[in-house]
Amino acid sequence: MTSSNFTEWQSGAISHREALRRLLSDLGEVESQIAPLEAEKAELRTQISEVLAEMGGRAESEGYRLTITSPGVSARYDAKELDQLVDYLLARGDDEIARLILKSRKESARAGQLRIVPPGGGRKASDDVAPL
Repeated sequence: MTSSNFTEWQSGAISHREALRRLLSDLGEVESQIAPLEAEKAELRTQISEVLAEMGGRAESEGYRLTITSPGVSARYDAKELDQLVDYLLARGDDEIARLILKSRKESARAGQLRIVPPGGGRKASDDVAPL
């Protein structure tokens, strides 16, 4: 759904800054409407989980298959620290171990995304960017 404010900006009827002001206001309104729904959703999921746990953790209802999964642990490694370890190993002549570590390295692209920091919620705006 295209916002009328966005359409006005596209047509040149309002400036970039005015468009940002209006769109941020619209976003704030939408987010304030979503927050109570997200809280209600979380409460309903908690209640469903409690009922399901009493049923043994598995059930079917209205075509849904419900399962409570077991807790788990996920391992992560700090890529920068491993890169430093590889550099250290290469410098020491431990090429084989370094190659084994590098062979296990997996990289994936990640799209850039919009970050919005509310006023007072982060670093100061730089002097070369005028406030909205």
